Amino acid sequence: MKVSIIKNKYFLTILSLTSIFLVLYLVYLKIDNEIIFPNPITSLMTFADLFKQSNTYVIIGYTFLRLLISLSISFLIGGILGIIAGRFKIVRIFFKPWMIIFRSTPLASVIVLIMIILGMDRSPYVICMLMLIPIIYEAFLHGILSLDKELMQVWRLDTRFNFRILKKVIFPMSSSFINTAFSQSVGLGIKVLVMAEFVCYTPNSIGKALGQSANNLEYAEVFAWSLLAVILVVLVDLTPKIFKKISIYK
Repeated sequence: MKVSIIKNKYFLTILSLTSIFLVLYLVYLKIDNEIIFPNPITSLMTFADLFKQSNTYVIIGYTFLRLLISLSISFLIGGILGIIAGRFKIVRIFFKPWMIIFRSTPLASVIVLIMIILGMDRSPYVICMLMLIPIIYEAFLHGILSLDKELMQVWRLDTRFNFRILKKVIFPMSSSFINTAFSQSVGLGIKVLVMAEFVCYTPNSIGKALGQSANNLEYAEVFAWSLLAVILVVLVDLTPKIFKKISIYK
């Protein structure tokens, strides 16, 4: 039964990807202008050609590094603030307006302001973190608020070493919230980061590569780089799940 479910899952995934390709191809046939909308087959060939260029790996490496740094700092800041806010209501009330402002402020205005204040090089990191911190903060906050209060009291009586409480109680019992936050942060993070790289014209970045392709009217390359960004998100999102499965089988 389980094997058939897995087979159906892979079959439906392939079917879904095929339907996306067919829709894109139908749009291409309808428009019938490769300058406006490139042939999906050409875009796939261009995507394959990207990996024949050594510079592609440099660009992927730098963008991935920026994403990793932004995610790490965001989880550190958002996680600490979320845990503290979950423990103390006064902190939760204090940070609520901050999080509302972060979530509701238009991204375009944020990018312009940060570029003016920090310059082009550091802006992509900060822009990405400002978008991710509220998501991670909310995840840790709801994780703390969902904990069994009696169990927390027992652990407080057992030890005052808070890192042990974090490791044995908070992280395991809040794992569903944290995993959801990670998945959302990776997807949003790469989209915001690539947009910031595009606007800031960051050297060695997917955003700059997209910008150069668009300026040269090479829209097949635009699609190819966009596909690469999507695959990067999927790989980063799947990596923890793969390691988790490997550890289970061990």
